[in-house]
Amino acid sequence: MKKTLFLVTFLFSTLSYNANAQTQAEMNETAFKSYQKVDTELNKVYKHLLKVLEEDEIKMLVKAQKDWIKFRDSHCEFEAHEYEGGSIQPLIRLTCLEVQTKKRIEDLQSILKNREN
Repeated sequence: MKKTLFLVTFLFSTLSYNANAQTQAEMNETAFKSYQKVDTELNKVYKHLLKVLEEDEIKMLVKAQKDWIKFRDSHCEFEAHEYEGGSIQPLIRLTCLEVQTKKRIEDLQSILKNREN
């Protein structure tokens, strides 16, 4: 039941990106484009934050960001592993990447807001 609920949630959120996506390949492509858009936003927020930090803080943020990327990628590989060999696996992984990246954007924006005030 838990697995089915998880899968339905992912599919619903992904299908809402592009209601015209009919095939698994189309849904995967839509998810990829959606993830790319969020990743671009993350890079903008990250670069903006770097501009307001002190030199020692920049070094710490760069390390934290590298560590976070490793976590995000391994976490999403873990999430998608259950669907190994299935055509839905890329969709699960890409949706996870997007969700985790959105969370990171929120974290960095919060830091940025505190620094700019």
